Amino acid sequence: MKRTPLFKQHQQLGGKLVDFAGWEMPIQYGGVIEEYQAVRTAAGLFDVSHMGRVTAEGREAEAFLQRVTTNNVAKLAVGDAQYSMVCNPAGGIKDDIFIYRLGATRFLVCVNASNRDKIVSWLFQKAPQGDIRLSDESDELAQIALQGPQSQEILRAVCPAAADTLKPRQCMEADVLGAQGVVSRTGYTGEVGYELYVPSHKAVAVWDSLMKAGEKAGIKACGLGSRDLLRLEVGYLLYGNDMDEQTTPLEAGAAFAVDFTKGEFIGSQVLLEQKERGPARRLVAFELLQKGVPRHEMKILADGQEIGVVTSGNLSPRLQKGIGLGYVPPKFAAPGAQFQIDIRGRMHQAVVVKLPFYKRKQGAA
Repeated sequence: MKRTPLFKQHQQLGGKLVDFAGWEMPIQYGGVIEEYQAVRTAAGLFDVSHMGRVTAEGREAEAFLQRVTTNNVAKLAVGDAQYSMVCNPAGGIKDDIFIYRLGATRFLVCVNASNRDKIVSWLFQKAPQGDIRLSDESDELAQIALQGPQSQEILRAVCPAAADTLKPRQCMEADVLGAQGVVSRTGYTGEVGYELYVPSHKAVAVWDSLMKAGEKAGIKACGLGSRDLLRLEVGYLLYGNDMDEQTTPLEAGAAFAVDFTKGEFIGSQVLLEQKERGPARRLVAFELLQKGVPRHEMKILADGQEIGVVTSGNLSPRLQKGIGLGYVPPKFAAPGAQFQIDIRGRMHQAVVVKLPFYKRKQGAA
């Protein structure tokens, strides 16, 4: 299995290591709920260096990204970040990504760990001849996510310029402990948070400095288990569970990341046709009305007939009830609609709700 530059830190902190997309990664350290609570109330630090990072540079970089992604890259000012998707010609989602505009003709693209090789290969395959240079920086850059209400104050110890400047969905190139890096105010938890892209040889120093700076605030190293729970509570999609190449952005509730006004892009014609006729299924959020925990691939039923499948599910620590995502026919997709979840042979009543399940208090930094 592959290892990130922070592997020894995970060992020293007692991380429980598992295989995730071919990477030896910590699923937890002290405990999933303990780490979840740290992010919701103080701060948590995540190693997400297993994700992929590609830079695109040159006069044709914007036009290239417009063609291979669903959102409108032209709307990005320098220093903006954007959630988007990469689709195949049939409109299926190859990956969901983040694009950072570092300069007029310079971009950083972050892709999922499970799709790293696939998407990097796809981008290079689709790149035109001309003034564009793609570079796979996945091994050269480490990626660390600092998340939680105390994250801004903690970041100030390592990169004060970013802590004092960045607003949500913004990024900047900045000095991080004497090395040039990229810091963005983005994350996968629903809390105030930052992601730091730093040279791999600086990863340990940055990680240790952030852990030390956050000691009094109650920062904790966090694994993939708490990250999955945190993202589910705010309704963020997980590739391989909630979407794949047989799922379109419109089915997955990600129409906000598709801009048809920008012109053609890979998969746009199929998606436009689907938009006009309406998707045959939709991803919905649901809460259980009785005690139980829904899990991935459990059946969704109505009137004794299977109508869909759970894609993500867990027990929400905040709501103290089972929550989940799943695909159902449109007539069951409106908030208030009810169906049953088959949990080990027992039917549990569920109701469709609006996302997010959890939203941080307005006015928080």
